Amino acid sequence: MSTYDTLDPSPAPGSDEEEVVRDLIRIIFEQIWWVLGIAGTIILLSVIYAKTADHIYSADAMIQVETATSSTSSAAALSALSSVGGTAPRTDAEIEIIRSRTVVEPVVEQFKLNFWTSENRMPYLSAISRLFAHAGKPLPAWFGMKSYAWGGEIFAVDSIIVPKALEGGRLTLIAGSNGAYKLLDPDRQVLLTGVAGELATANGVTLLVKKLVARPGTEFFVTRTNQLDAVLGLAGGLQVSEKGHDTGIVQLSYSGVDPKLITAITNAVAVSYMHHRTERAQEEASKMLAFLNSELPHLRDELKRSETALSEYQARVGTFQPTQEAQVYLSGGLQYEKEIATLRIQRSQLLQRFTPDSLEVQTVDAQIAAMTREKTHFEDRFKTLPGTERQALSLQRDAKVAEEVYVALLNRIQELSITRAGTIGNVHIVDEALVPSAPVKPKAALIISGGTMLGVIAGIGFAIVRRKFLTGVSDPDLVERRFRVPVLGSISYSLEQARADRLAYERKASLQRPQGWARLSNPSLADATRLSGFMRHVIPRLPGASVAPVIKETTVVLNGEHSPTRPLLVKMSPFDVSVEGLRGLRSALQFGLVDAPNRIVCLTSPAPSDGKSFLCANLATLLSESGRRVLLIDADLRRGRLAQYFGSSPEGGLTELLTGQIDVETAARATGVEGLHFIGAGAYPPNPSEILASSRFVQVITRLEREFDIVLIDTPPLLAVADAAVVANVAGSTILIMRAGVHTERNIDESLKKLRRARARVIGSVMNAMQVKRGGRYGSYDYAYVHTYTVAVPEAESKDV
Repeated sequence: MSTYDTLDPSPAPGSDEEEVVRDLIRIIFEQIWWVLGIAGTIILLSVIYAKTADHIYSADAMIQVETATSSTSSAAALSALSSVGGTAPRTDAEIEIIRSRTVVEPVVEQFKLNFWTSENRMPYLSAISRLFAHAGKPLPAWFGMKSYAWGGEIFAVDSIIVPKALEGGRLTLIAGSNGAYKLLDPDRQVLLTGVAGELATANGVTLLVKKLVARPGTEFFVTRTNQLDAVLGLAGGLQVSEKGHDTGIVQLSYSGVDPKLITAITNAVAVSYMHHRTERAQEEASKMLAFLNSELPHLRDELKRSETALSEYQARVGTFQPTQEAQVYLSGGLQYEKEIATLRIQRSQLLQRFTPDSLEVQTVDAQIAAMTREKTHFEDRFKTLPGTERQALSLQRDAKVAEEVYVALLNRIQELSITRAGTIGNVHIVDEALVPSAPVKPKAALIISGGTMLGVIAGIGFAIVRRKFLTGVSDPDLVERRFRVPVLGSISYSLEQARADRLAYERKASLQRPQGWARLSNPSLADATRLSGFMRHVIPRLPGASVAPVIKETTVVLNGEHSPTRPLLVKMSPFDVSVEGLRGLRSALQFGLVDAPNRIVCLTSPAPSDGKSFLCANLATLLSESGRRVLLIDADLRRGRLAQYFGSSPEGGLTELLTGQIDVETAARATGVEGLHFIGAGAYPPNPSEILASSRFVQVITRLEREFDIVLIDTPPLLAVADAAVVANVAGSTILIMRAGVHTERNIDESLKKLRRARARVIGSVMNAMQVKRGGRYGSYDYAYVHTYTVAVPEAESKDV
């Protein structure tokens, strides 16, 4: 809240949130075309981007990795052996296998992904031109830029081989007439020339252009990469992930601009992985089959030996019926023998890949030793059996174990033979990739909706920034609410006054300036030196010489012609809309002077050209017409222009009065308007602030205030010089004049701070040069009402006459 006094406090403001919302809505509607323009531009750019950006498609395939099927008909004794190679592979390991060079490289070769081609496109413009192109019908070059491809070109390369030094380098192909071309290296040196459809070879480069349809001069780019880089590039572009957790379902995705190509590549990678897994399964089955075939003769011999020994024993001893205890001994020993036989076969298999000192082999050896000890303990329990019975049972056990192991081995060999002959293995393609119909990016709907939001936000943001920093305040309500300063009046822009001022300026420019003295607004050092002697002799002999020490020697007083007279609007067009606003300001000013400490009114503004002189001259005239004795003082000792409104001589004004060269009676001149007197600025001194800050100024103003009902003082701009603050400190009332749409909030705030520091009593402000526009407080209704009312009165009076 400002600390300076005001005529009447502003209405109690609402909540801060309500004020912010009202200000925001007002700013938006005042600059609605800026908001709509910026928002529309951003929306249009987002639509263009969504249409012209490269559309990226994604193709997906689904692969299932299953556990290898183990035999269910094998004997339990060979269960461990039959499960070799049949455990479910880990999914993360399979994902890495899919990205491996073994799987990816055949696809690179199949689709020739070790080189790529592109067109020389003009950024943004080519993307737009391609919207109007048709394949096989190249568009003409825009703006004469023939090297760019503007749409409709066809360029296909079947194969290219380059030396090691050119791998990874961008080669430029320039199209000629009738399919001819020439290939340039990165240094723009010609490598070879050729024709589309024919193999061209030169300088270690072999190129086959399959098809070329383009304007002569159009440039294309060809890059041949290293084979390893091409494989790694494809592997890096593959997106492989498991669906769910421990499901064995792998999703394979690949993205690109050509939906058919990426679909074919995705399916090719899936097939390559399946072939790899099948070949690996067949290889493992072949190795296992070879091992089992090598063990088969030994087991067959062992079976024959066991059966022969059992037969010979039975022929010699004869058959016997085993007791219950012997049956237990037979079944238990049989189980131990089968487990030991299985472990020995596993050990033999491990020895094909590992040394006897390896952890895997030692682990099996420990299991065999443990099982052997358990067998020994088991047999010790049956030492009480007769020797012949034990021998018979042992021979039966050996024969049965050898038979079961041999049969299980034969079954496993048959299973492995079938597995090796199979073509599927444990990998299945659940879903093949299909050609995508819609791109995954850019997402047009998301981009356009995001562009719409961004456009609206940017438009509103620009309107706020423009209102705060680039354009001036034109809303009186904002001044009252933001700065707590009442607006005493809003003066509309007068076309009549503008026309009259223009005619006066043209008339002044057409007149030839006569020879003679001229008043100097910025006297040079030579002029000041020439006149300083005169001033030193004159000032001490004039009344008020006591203030001479305050005035510098370089004060200049010159004779000159009268400036062209500028008409008073209240006399020229008394029923103009601006005059009605001035009448309202007059009423508010009269009310404001009721409690004022004196009847001195200071009128100032933040910057030049705000219309202070216009307001002061016309307001003083209206006040005098109301029956008051009014004195108008031009205290702008730098660029005072009030004399132009009254046709008064510029010399003999306030400067001369304060320096004691003239008295009050001489300075205060009649203006031709009854009750209105005027004191001009006089000469332009080099030290106006010191003159106005002298005690002489306070004495003169106090005396004039006693002789007139109202003293109006026109002062220089606040932000330019300190003169106005000096006068405002003396005046009992101060009015800040602002030109609508010129001053920013910061300018107004700085002006009010200066007045506050000067301890001025600001009774209000005036919004000058308001533009008449539809709607709002100063809309077409108010204008029509005032115009009709003020124009109708003279017509009625003329009829009465």
